[in-house]
Amino acid sequence: MTARAEAARALARILRGGAWSNVVVGGARDDEGRHVAALVLDALRTHGLADVVLAGASGRPLARIQDEVLDLLRVAVGELDRAHTPPEIVTSATVDAARELGHGRAAGFVNGVLRSVVSSGLPDLAHAARLGVPEWLRASLRSAWGAEEAEAFWAASSQPARVGLFGPSPPAGPHSAVSGLDGAWVADRPDPALQVIDPASASVAVAVEARPGERVLDLAAAPGGKTAILAGAVGVGGLVVGADRHARRTKSAASRVGEAAWVRADGRRPPFGDATFDRVLLDAPCTGLGTLRRRPEILRRVQESEVERLSRLQGALLERASALVKPGGRVVYSVCTVLPAETIDQVGDSWQAPDTVDLGRCWGNGRLLGPHLGPTDGMFIAVLDT
Repeated sequence: MTARAEAARALARILRGGAWSNVVVGGARDDEGRHVAALVLDALRTHGLADVVLAGASGRPLARIQDEVLDLLRVAVGELDRAHTPPEIVTSATVDAARELGHGRAAGFVNGVLRSVVSSGLPDLAHAARLGVPEWLRASLRSAWGAEEAEAFWAASSQPARVGLFGPSPPAGPHSAVSGLDGAWVADRPDPALQVIDPASASVAVAVEARPGERVLDLAAAPGGKTAILAGAVGVGGLVVGADRHARRTKSAASRVGEAAWVRADGRRPPFGDATFDRVLLDAPCTGLGTLRRRPEILRRVQESEVERLSRLQGALLERASALVKPGGRVVYSVCTVLPAETIDQVGDSWQAPDTVDLGRCWGNGRLLGPHLGPTDGMFIAVLDT
């Protein structure tokens, strides 16, 4: 199957099948697989732009276009927007892919729509509109940060993310050190000697400031990237417990991070006594809007009502996390999102930004990281010293 046909099939799994892009195309190992992944992610990052353009160029409501044909057209618009391929090749290859997928009768329609798109040119939409950000979400960030910073966040979130690496020595090959976090780099390829983890997530683990010999709980730990850093910090004389409520995710994390003790548990009802741990990390379930560079499809899934549900869950988890830490210990709260209800509204006056993280900027009683502020995903981190 050609790359554009594969990309359309992958896009269908993500947009209508509920799959995640990092699962569907994130494991590409060869040039062909990486090409398909790039096509899919470009289509997701220009979803809003494509729907505006294709509605005008096709002369019909998008709901009247067959799903797989529409997916091919969205892939083509994403490719045209990146301007990596000559427009005539994009058009011809997309027509061929339509035939390959059994839509020969639609080949003329696909050709005509893309020729119209090419001749008219792509409109210069704001980045939020290009991504397809819902209006309620645009309004939330404009209110929290102001229009200029909100648009800068959407612009940065529409760009591909480099590979994040963390460890004691610089990676092989071209890389850049992440200013403000020792041991963090970004590169174009993984390095088997280093842990693959975004610098924002590594910052969360660093903010715990775990020390040799301590007992540390990672309360919502899967997939275990932060847990591994904590286990390295406490050493063989310490104990790190990774807890997660999902059986499959817990089993998978345990196979990757064997240095920690793993427990399947709901963080609202953990099987631990109060004041059991020196330090507790709660990287809470959230809307995930800070990870749009890697999973742009989140914008099609997040609902305003979901924010309220998640904020209640975060509050309940944070209450338990605070009870589990010993006097003189530390609780760290983090979420890979940027909405006030999930970030600054969750932590009170006793909380503060972590001293060990200089990335991003202060926001309320915590620290905001984001792709518009540095080479990281979006993340909020706050610490409470008991």
